[in-house]
Order: sequence, then structure tokens, then C-alpha cells
Amino acid sequence: MINETKIRGLRLHWKILLYSSALLITLIVAMLVYVRSQAASFVSGRLAEDLVQGSQRIKAAENEQMSDLHLTAALVASIPQLNALLGTDLSTIRDFLISYQQRNNGPDLLIVLDPRGKVVARTDEVNPEVIPEANAHWVQPALAGQPANYVLSTQRGDYNTTAVPAEAGGTVFGFVIAGASIDNNFARRLRDVSQGEVVLVGDRVLGSTLEGSLPWQTRSQWLEATGGKGGHKILEIGGERNASYVTDLSPGESPSANALLAISLQSQDRALAPYRRIQFGLLLLGLLAAVLGITGSAVLARTVTAPVGKLVEGTQQVAAGNFDFRLDIRSGDEIGDLAQSFNTMTQGLRERADMQKFVSQSTVEMIQSSSQKRISAGERHQVTIFFSDIRGFTSMSERRAPEEVVHILNRCLSLQAERVKKFSGDIDKFVGDAVVAVFDGEDMVLNAIRCGVEVHKELEAYNAAFPEEEPIHIGIGIVMGEVILGSIGSKDRLDFTVIGSNVNLCARLCSLAEAGEILLSEPTFLAVKGLISATRVDPLNVKGFSEPVPVYKMTVC
Repeated sequence: MINETKIRGLRLHWKILLYSSALLITLIVAMLVYVRSQAASFVSGRLAEDLVQGSQRIKAAENEQMSDLHLTAALVASIPQLNALLGTDLSTIRDFLISYQQRNNGPDLLIVLDPRGKVVARTDEVNPEVIPEANAHWVQPALAGQPANYVLSTQRGDYNTTAVPAEAGGTVFGFVIAGASIDNNFARRLRDVSQGEVVLVGDRVLGSTLEGSLPWQTRSQWLEATGGKGGHKILEIGGERNASYVTDLSPGESPSANALLAISLQSQDRALAPYRRIQFGLLLLGLLAAVLGITGSAVLARTVTAPVGKLVEGTQQVAAGNFDFRLDIRSGDEIGDLAQSFNTMTQGLRERADMQKFVSQSTVEMIQSSSQKRISAGERHQVTIFFSDIRGFTSMSERRAPEEVVHILNRCLSLQAERVKKFSGDIDKFVGDAVVAVFDGEDMVLNAIRCGVEVHKELEAYNAAFPEEEPIHIGIGIVMGEVILGSIGSKDRLDFTVIGSNVNLCARLCSLAEAGEILLSEPTFLAVKGLISATRVDPLNVKGFSEPVPVYKMTVC
């Protein structure tokens, strides 16, 4: 029983430890997840804001560059010698352009077109290469007074270009194109103003501040990788997550493979690194808190389950009928109150159990059912009454000491009570040396008779076992009939018993029965006449009955 109690206490101990630990760990994990989520949200918002601002600065730097190129082209176009040079050879015009570049530190590319858009000279090539659609890209927009900007791809590189018309006397004699290289140096310039990595993409990667290969090499691949949508995207480059934002540096042009995109990038992993260190610190603190919390939970669980284990043991002791068991738990909390209540309960149960010895089982059942239904003051029932009485008990009492008389009486009454219980009867009361029992149910008559026969036989066996003692003999009366069953007495003292003429008749038959005899009323015998053997005797004059009563006798001993 104690081992089982320990097992139950251990299970509760582990439940408390498990639940409290799970709650603590859940709170720690929730805190870490919340911090991580908030950090990611804050970093994402900050990166998005920085990228938008960087994009604006990139656009401003690109506009500034185009303004400088436009100014340079206008200055070259306004040089008076340029118109005269167009009538000379190509090398002379190219030398003029190169000389201007050297004197003024730029631009990276100068091109002169004739009025029809044919290349006259250019600084990047000795033999001027034909530029397809030069008329559409530069000549017509320039003549219309619109920005003549275009990304020019050559064998030597890619350039941001702008064109202005060269005029003399109100007549356009050609066009000057100024260009700036689109390369890693340009990407670094944009990185400096945007404070983030920059990749320039057209029909290929034109410039980058990142080392290593990129997952996309053209504008079309970029659009495919990002789903063709602008805005903020998270890209993985070189095993690192980067927030990205794209800026179109070719305004006014329809989307095409050589349109220039500036892709701004900021490492999300590096931006999150400080917060991850904070998370790591919180994780260490959380682990420490978990260890302390689980240790505290274990101590608390043991503090709670140890008294509970004793309570379980106490309930098992009480269930086994040990009402003397007491809990020795000294605590000022609810556990102590529970232990005190348990001890008070066991004391009451012990008193109740002792009191039950002095009342019949039917009385106990009546009390137990009184909370569920109102007990009638009296109800008619068909039962079988059993009376037994010790023969010669009065004279025996006079010859022996009181203690010895009580000892013999208790032994005789205990023997009869055991047999009554064996045959499903109920001891209604003990009246001096007499036993009054009630049998109910389908086989009540047969059970009462079997009880009487066995009581006689057991007493004979007892007498034979102790020949030195005075033999004990009883007479028994058994009557089946209607009785009144109810609570008899005053409001302060009640007795739940049976009364009626059949009870009186059974008492008279018991007093008339000789030692070793069982007297049965006629209805009682007729109920079991095919199952027992009894002899009809002359009707007996019984006190309280006007007519002689038919009686049957069974002799057992």
C-alpha cells in the first residue's frame, strides 16, 4: 500500500514538474520568438526605409550625372571650331575631342554625329562604328527639345549618354553626345551616396560593388527572379539574405533588355547580427531561468506531493476500515487544513462505525437513504421474522459471575449473528439473550429455516468442543407474514424496527420452543412444505390470539 502511494505521489510530482516546466519553457520560447519577430520587423522596416532613401539618392546622383553630361555636350557643341572641323578628316575631329577630354578630365565618351545621325568621330574608337537607330535615340529627341538620353553599349563598355544639337547661324550642323561609363566605379559612386551595395544591370551586369557571381545577369533574369514586380524583395546572394530595392535609371524609355536598373542591396543578416547577440544573451538568461524554475518546480512539487501521498495513504487506510489512522501533517496552508479535516472525518467515521454496531443493518440503510427520500412513519411489508432465545439463561445468570455471563452471551449472540448474515438476514435487535432477525426476499422463509438449523448445529458443535462448560441450548420461532416496518419512538429517540401481530406470534413461538426445536407458523410451513420436513403439533394457545394457532415443529438436535 505504501509503495503504491509513493508511485501515485511520484506521478503527481512529475505532472507538476512537467506542467510548470513546460509553461516556463513555453514562456521563454514565446519571449525569444517575440523578440526575434520584433527585431526582424524593425530591421525590415529600417532597411526598407534606408533602401527607399538610397534609391532617391541614386536617382538624384544619376540626374546630376546626366545634367553634367548635358552641360559638357552643350559646351563642346558651342565651340566655334567644331563646325569648321566637320569639313576636315575624321582623325582631326577625333584628336579635337580627345584633347578636350584631357583638358577637362572627361567625359568618358564623346561622339559627334552629322545632321543625319551618322557617326563622324568618337573618342573610344579610331574608326567610327555605326550606331543603329542613332537617329531615333538622339537626333529626333534632341531636335524636339526632349531629353536625348540613352544607354549605349559598345565593345569597350557601356555608357550613360545624352545628346545636344550643334548649331551655327540657326542651322544644326551636327550633334554632340557625351557619355559616362557604367562600370564598377560608377556602382561604387552610387554605393557611397546610397550607403548600400549597388548592382547595375542592363543586358548584362554592368557594374557591381559585390564580389562573386550573382544569381541573375540580365534585366530579364532579374524580373524573372522577382516575379516582374518592383518594390522590396528578399534575395539570397552568396548564402546571405539581402533586402533589395530597384531604381530605374532609364526614365522615359520603354522597358527593354538594355534599360539600366540600379539594384540597391543591404544585408539583412548583418543588420540582424546585433539583435541576434541580444537574442543569444536572452537565450542564456532564459536557460538559466529555466534551470532555476525547473529546480524550484521540483522542490514545490515535492512539497505538495509528499502531503498528498500521505493523504492517499490515509484514504486507503480508511477504505480498508482503519478509522484509527491519523495524518501527521503540520502546515499552516491549505494542505494542513485538509489534513486536519481528514483527521476530523476519520474520527467521525470511527464514531459512526462504532454506533453502527448498536443498530440493525436495515436501520443503517434507512439512514443512508433518508437524504434521498422521505422515510415513511410506517409501511407494510411481507417478511419472515426469526426469534431465538437461550434456554435456562436466567438460572445460568444467577449461578455465574456477571463478566462470565456477558462473555457466554456475546459468544452465543455472535455465532447467531454470523449465521443470520450468512443467510442474507438482518439482525433487528438483541433483547437480553434473545435475537430478533428479519429475512426478506424471494427465499426469505427457506433462508430463515436454514439459519435456524445451522445455529442449532453450531451450538451443539460448540458444546461438544467445550464439555467442561455449561452447555448452551436455544429455542427458535419463525413466522412469515405481514408486518409494519418503520421508525418507532419519540422525536429524540427512534428505533427502526418491525411490529405487528406476526412479530408477537413469532416471539410466543420462540418462548414455547424447546431446546433444539424450531417452531413454524402454518403459513410459514406451507410456503416451503415441499423443501423441509416438519411435524404438525396440536394447535397452541398463544397469548394475544383468541383461537389456537396451528404450529409445525422441526427438531434439529
